[in-house]
Amino acid sequence: MLLDMINIEKVRRAIVYFGVMLLVLLVQNDILSHFTIFGVHALIAPIAVVAVGFFEGGVWGGVFGLFMGLFCDMYLNDAPILLTVVMPVIGFLSGALVMNFVNKRFFSFFFVCLAALVLTAICQMFEFVALANANILPVLVTAGFQTLWSLPFTFAIYYPCRRLSGVDLSK
Repeated sequence: MLLDMINIEKVRRAIVYFGVMLLVLLVQNDILSHFTIFGVHALIAPIAVVAVGFFEGGVWGGVFGLFMGLFCDMYLNDAPILLTVVMPVIGFLSGALVMNFVNKRFFSFFFVCLAALVLTAICQMFEFVALANANILPVLVTAGFQTLWSLPFTFAIYYPCRRLSGVDLSK
């Protein structure tokens, strides 16, 4: 009787996406942290959050973003709550965009990822520009390089997540 209340397919999908989250964090934190372009590291966690929101909906994207943000904040140790707040918003909004405005094709995914990376960079810049009173031009250049260095990973995340979700785009 208890097993009748549990949707095994959703539990399986949650376990698979938890594995995706761990894989993305492993690649971001342990592999890509050794490769810098102009002193900037790639940040691919927002792309994975957009992918889950894109293919599973805003609620799944928001929950996935919450856990991804928690793990990113624990590892990065930069601003203790920044990504925990930003990632669920990105996941939910990407799911809402797919429901109402954009399709699930790669072109749309790419531009939603671009918007998510820009939003993440703006939130990361806020501390330096508003609170530390830093010069805005070097901070903008760094944010731009981080966004550009992260964008190629949309290819590597879009297709596996689309396959995992079972979305058929041929219709």
